[in-house]
Amino acid sequence: MDAPAHRELGIEARGRIRGLDGLRAISLLLVLVAHWQPIPYLNKVANWGRGGLLIFFVISGFLITRILVDLARQRREVEGLQLIKGFYGRRFFRIQPIYYLALAFVIGIGLDDTVREDVIYHIFFVQNLSNVLLRSDIGTYGPAAPWWSLAVEEQFYLFWAPVVIFLRPNAWKISLLAAFPLAIGWRAFAWWADLGQANVLVTLGNLDSLAAGAAVAIITSTRRVTPTMLRCFTAIMLVGIAALCLLSLTEISEGTLIFRSSFNDVPVYMIAASLIFFWAIGRAKTAAKVMENPVLVFIGKRSYGGYVYHQVVNYTFYFVVTPLWLEPNFGFQRQLHGFTEFWVFTAITLLLAALSYKYIEQPIFGLRDRIYPSTR
Repeated sequence: MDAPAHRELGIEARGRIRGLDGLRAISLLLVLVAHWQPIPYLNKVANWGRGGLLIFFVISGFLITRILVDLARQRREVEGLQLIKGFYGRRFFRIQPIYYLALAFVIGIGLDDTVREDVIYHIFFVQNLSNVLLRSDIGTYGPAAPWWSLAVEEQFYLFWAPVVIFLRPNAWKISLLAAFPLAIGWRAFAWWADLGQANVLVTLGNLDSLAAGAAVAIITSTRRVTPTMLRCFTAIMLVGIAALCLLSLTEISEGTLIFRSSFNDVPVYMIAASLIFFWAIGRAKTAAKVMENPVLVFIGKRSYGGYVYHQVVNYTFYFVVTPLWLEPNFGFQRQLHGFTEFWVFTAITLLLAALSYKYIEQPIFGLRDRIYPSTR
C-alpha cells in the first residue's frame, strides 16, 4: 500500500514513529531517578524504576512485533527459517556487543564477585532465573542488576518470533490474550505466596506489558482504524491515568505494599500502549511534538547504552574512582545515590552512551546490515 493510502486510513507509513525516541528517553530517566534517588521523597510517590522499565517493555513489544509482522508477510517469497535466522542475527548485533563489553568490564575490574561466579547465566541471558533460584535479592548482582530485564526481552524474542513468523494471525491473538491473565495471575500468586522478587524477575510476570506493545503493533498493522477503536484506546488511556493516580495516592497514604502489588503494572502499560497507538496512526500530535524535543530524541536514540552502562558507572565510582582518587585528593565520600550523584552519574552515563553509540554501536550496525540485510 502506498504512502497516500496510509494517510487516508490514518496509519503512519512504515518507518520511524514520532514520539517514540522521546518516550524511550523518559523511560531511561525514570530508571535513573529510581536507582540514584536525587530526592528520596519521590520514591514514596511512585515506583519510578518499574514504571520506566514497563515503558521499555511496551516499546520493545511494539517495535519487535512490527518487524515480525513484516517478516511474516514475506513467507510466500522467503523460507521461514531464513527469516527467523535474519531476525535473531540482527537482534544479536543490536543487543549483545555492548552488553558483553560491559559484562567483561564488570568482571575484569572486579566490581562484583557474584557476577563473576554467575557469569554463565549472564552470558546466556538467564540471570533473571539464576537471581530467583540462587540469589536472595535483585541487588546481589550490583552493577549488573538491571540487566535481568534484558534477559526477559531475550526470552520473549525466543518465544514470540516463531509464533508470529510460523503461525497464523489467530495464533498471535490467542497468545497475546493469554499473556495478560498469565502475567497478572503469576504476579498475584507470587505476591500472595511471598516469593519475593520472583513476581517480576520471572519472564512470565512481564508478558502483559510486552503483549500490550505487541497488540498495538498488530492492530495498527491492519491499516484499519475505526471510530470504535479510537474510543476504545481513549478509554484505556483515561482509565490508566485515573488508576495510576489512585495507586499513587494509595502509595503515599498507605505505604509501598499496596502500590507495588501485582496490579501496579497495569495502568502504566495501559497509558504507554495507548499513547503509542495514537502516534502510530498519526494522532496525539501535540504529545508527539513534545517528545520530539531534540534533547529527548538524542537521549532516546542512545537509551539502550545508557541503560546498560548506568549502574556500571555508579559502581565504578563507588569502588574505584572515589576511594582511589576523589576521596584522598578532594575529600569526597562514597555514595551510590543522592542529588549530586544523580546529576554527575547521569551526565557521565549519557556521555558514555553517546560515545558508545557513535564509535561502537553504529559501526556494528553497519556490519550487521552487511551480514543480515534488512528485508523491510
